[in-house]
Amino acid sequence: MNASNIRLAALRTLFAIVFLALAASASWAQNLRSAEEYYTRGNTRYTKGDLDGAIADYDKAIAIIVGFPQADHARSKAEQFKRAFSETSGEYNTITVLDPRLAPVYHNRGVARQVKGDLDGAIADFDRAVEVNPRFAQAYTNRGNARQAKGDLDKALADYNKAIALDPRSALAYNNRGVAKQDQGDLGGAIRDFDKAIEINPHLAEAYNNRGAARYAKGDLNGAIADFDRAIELDPLYAFPYNNRGLAKQDKGDIDGAIADYDKAIAIHPRYANAFANRGLARLLQGRDAEAERDFRECLKLNKALKPKLDQSIKEVKQRLAVMW
Repeated sequence: MNASNIRLAALRTLFAIVFLALAASASWAQNLRSAEEYYTRGNTRYTKGDLDGAIADYDKAIAIIVGFPQADHARSKAEQFKRAFSETSGEYNTITVLDPRLAPVYHNRGVARQVKGDLDGAIADFDRAVEVNPRFAQAYTNRGNARQAKGDLDKALADYNKAIALDPRSALAYNNRGVAKQDQGDLGGAIRDFDKAIEINPHLAEAYNNRGAARYAKGDLNGAIADFDRAIELDPLYAFPYNNRGLAKQDKGDIDGAIADYDKAIAIHPRYANAFANRGLARLLQGRDAEAERDFRECLKLNKALKPKLDQSIKEVKQRLAVMW
């Protein structure tokens, strides 16, 4: 495998908001309709990329639901249980009664916060969602994503395991657990999870891309390219597999093919710093130094944190060229 690549491969975990109706008893249907309107509008704003607007609407929906608890039948039943429990244990004040309709609202606000980069806020919302509904599999999956983004792989894996236990047909949970396993170096376990995700959902482009990345890491370049081809076939506007296929082609000696893939990745995602770096390294191998330098400058303009790795990769390519000539 070519050690000069700026990054082994790009992985992607998945998360999504949920679209659920907030069922009401007649006694406070008007208030709940207002909450549902905010919740629905928040979902719409999220899908349009208006994260701040979505979060504001979820905040309002939560405030309405929390503010009008007593007329709700489910809440009343919970209060009855709470009183009965207190009579036998004397611990009335230690139990918090939660409205089950809050779970999807907390969950979706957590997703919006995660997309904005507020991982701690997202985790707090996912915590609340699973507190309200301990069987909310998607909330465990998304909390796992946030924990993985923070580098807490053990807790992320625990969340994915819980999500899979609750919903064994969740392709997203298997896919995301595979990414966490790969991050831990368990390539075999990662591939098995990606296999399962693909078995459940054969149209999940991310699972093919991620399995291709794991196969690439194991040195199976042909298997990796086949997976990247399939990911691109399923989602032609998915930049990661183009970049990753470029890495595999470059390792096989197909520099022109690699550059064509990096070109495509950049055309789809013009702020994809890794693709600029990899195209620059490929151009450097071809002796196209001026074009390579332009790519390196663009890479660092987009992501200054890549500089140490990029400098090392450039050094390795130049050493390789010196030996060749």
